[in-house]
Order: sequence, then C-alpha cells, then structure tokens
Amino acid sequence: MERLLFRNLRPLYGWLFVIAWFAILLFVTSVFVRDGGIAADPFRMIVILFFWGTGCWFAIRAFARPVVSVWQNGAGDWLVTRRWLWTHDVQHIDPDRLPSPVIEEEDDGEGGPQYRCLLSTPGGSIAFSEHAKREKAALSRDRMTFLIRSARSKMPRPS
Repeated sequence: MERLLFRNLRPLYGWLFVIAWFAILLFVTSVFVRDGGIAADPFRMIVILFFWGTGCWFAIRAFARPVVSVWQNGAGDWLVTRRWLWTHDVQHIDPDRLPSPVIEEEDDGEGGPQYRCLLSTPGGSIAFSEHAKREKAALSRDRMTFLIRSARSKMPRPS
C-alpha cells in the first residue's frame, strides 16, 4: 500500500509560467512577422530577441527543478520520485538511514526569503517542501521528522 507523504509542486508552477511565456511570445512574434516582418524594423527585432533570450533563461532555470514526491511503500521502504518534464527518477530509501531534514533559506528573486525543506538521501539532497514563511517550513520539517521517527519505530528489528 503506497501512501503519499510529501509532494513539492512548486517547480510545476515555473514550468507552466515558461509554457505560457513562450505561447504568448510565439503569438506576438507571428503577429510582427505577419504585419510587415521583423527585419524591416531593427528595434522590433532587438525587442523580440530580448524576450526570446529571457524566455530561454527562464526555461533553463525552471525545467532544471524537479517535482518531488515522497511515498511510503512499506514499513522500511520509501520511494522518492523526482519528475522533470522529459524524464523521472525513482529511488528506494530506507527511512532508518535518513538524517533529520533541514531548512535552507534563500532569496526568492524579489528581495524576500524563501525556505526549502531539504532531505539528504543517498542520491543527494531533495527539496520536499518550499514555503514563503519560516513557520510553514518548520511545520513541514517537523512533520517529516515525525514520519521518519515513526517509520523507524514500526520497522521490524532483527532478533
């Protein structure tokens, strides 16, 4: 019986933003080409190339972040699934070997803080939860710590 413990969907919002950005940009570019061409006005070409370049920069940053899901597959088996737009990675983890999660603070790009709850796995650190408020990040960290401890207590011990 699989049970979802955590899912970090915040990277999905970035993916949707990039897709919307390129849809609008493709429409605007096609209108410019249809209404006289971009080559006729060098300023239009510079502006359009700027927005295409900015969109490519957004896409590289957004599509590099995976959507993370943590599932409980059994008493001593957790599944960590990292999904990118083009592929996915599934990792089996023993919760008995997991250290306590930590909170990492970073800049959100607009001058405010963003808090990521990180879990160190054998495959590297994963961000299982992201929040704009430290209190919510602390709740997620404490919940994951509780789940790790309860998984350890329910695991059968060798005799």
